[in-house]
Amino acid sequence: MQAADEGHRVVLLVDEAQTLSYAALESIRLLSNLETEKRKLIQIILFGQPELDIRLQQPQMRQLRQRIGFHHQLLPLSREETGAYLEHRLRHAGYTGGPLFQNNALRLLQRSSGGTPRLLNLLAHKALLATYGSGRRRVGRREMLRAVADTPQARRVWWPI
Repeated sequence: MQAADEGHRVVLLVDEAQTLSYAALESIRLLSNLETEKRKLIQIILFGQPELDIRLQQPQMRQLRQRIGFHHQLLPLSREETGAYLEHRLRHAGYTGGPLFQNNALRLLQRSSGGTPRLLNLLAHKALLATYGSGRRRVGRREMLRAVADTPQARRVWWPI
């Protein structure tokens, strides 16, 4: 209330919202009722996996669902977006060299992760470790295959039989 009185916007960010109980989601709904005659006192942003959408479709979530003003679903990243995403993360971490991932490794990374950022991060990390361990300077298909083999949730769409 004090922050709102001082003219500040109060935002509650909830990550992994699909794991919240119905009681917790109801508490969030009640929080969303906080307002003055002029404006809402709190904005609430829920982040979650696709299971959150399923949970919000349940009959007991009708009142919360009615309060959702904006809904956005991230689509899987394309191969080009995967490369740009990795480059951004590497630069943000302080890397200033040339490309670390060969094109064939990027293609395999995108297909094996389905373009999901969380899985991209995990596979890229494992592939970078495998590359470092082998004494190479760039991630190739071999290192990416090792990362995929070590990650149960990765799609093994191109495994040789």
